[in-house]
Amino acid sequence: MITPPFLKSGDKVAIVAPAKRLQSGIEKAIEVLESWGLECQLGTHLQKQSNLFAGTDVERQQDLQQALDDPEIKAILMARGGYGTTRILDELDFTAFNKSPKWVCGFSDVTALLQGLVNLKVACVHSTVPVLMGRPDHQKSDESLRHAIFGDGLSYTFDTNARNRQGTATGQVCGGNVSMICNSIGTTSEIDTTHKILFIEDVGEYLYHLDRMLVQLKRAGKFEQLNGLIIGDFSSMKDHQDTFGLETSEIIASQISGYDFPVAYGFSAGHSAPNLSLYFGLEAKLSVEKQKAQLDYKASKQSG
Repeated sequence: MITPPFLKSGDKVAIVAPAKRLQSGIEKAIEVLESWGLECQLGTHLQKQSNLFAGTDVERQQDLQQALDDPEIKAILMARGGYGTTRILDELDFTAFNKSPKWVCGFSDVTALLQGLVNLKVACVHSTVPVLMGRPDHQKSDESLRHAIFGDGLSYTFDTNARNRQGTATGQVCGGNVSMICNSIGTTSEIDTTHKILFIEDVGEYLYHLDRMLVQLKRAGKFEQLNGLIIGDFSSMKDHQDTFGLETSEIIASQISGYDFPVAYGFSAGHSAPNLSLYFGLEAKLSVEKQKAQLDYKASKQSG
């Protein structure tokens, strides 16, 4: 797995929108990034609108392609999620990127792109996005992104949960939005969970949809050789009047009950604040104990 160079003051980062159109400004994000000593380059079509999307498929692909190809760009931040990244994913050319890899950062719909990069053996960052940066409730999200791309190390300790399954796991971290993970099965960005630590999150899904997606992952063998599981935020989940009968944590627990890997619920990443950054593709250690859970990455500029 290739670890892109960590950033330093004076580096240039790109902000592009590969999916949904922007519905809020990114001025605060630019202020935050500049306060870190970074120079921001905005995608040519960043403020465009084409129906739901931030410009046409061609325009969004061009912006992302230019950022991937430009050797002066040291990190690419996806302005937001929404829907649309998969529409352009197979049109991207990673030839120049593979010769000069850089950090790619985002979450939600960007899950497909992140997993595609992991499949190309290049590490990336599941993180907050510019439309959310600079907000008081996202300060921890912003700081964890800074730690990630500057190589200051990522280590998290979070509260225990009654549904946690104790144990220790090591392996590359992978995953993201459950809907996008399932959507990518059978494509070039299909997730490989073999001997890895899987992280999952989602937002606004019906409870039976979540159950159906977890059943799909189980049927596709994605839990069979899993080393560990981290449960992030499942925000604004919905139920029908004809209720499903189980809450989110109960649904997850029921679908992984036949496996013995350690499980840690309640990690603060996903569609609620804070959305803490995770390296995808890099080795980490997950320790789930009675009183706490901890996730530690080996990667940092100090460790090389």
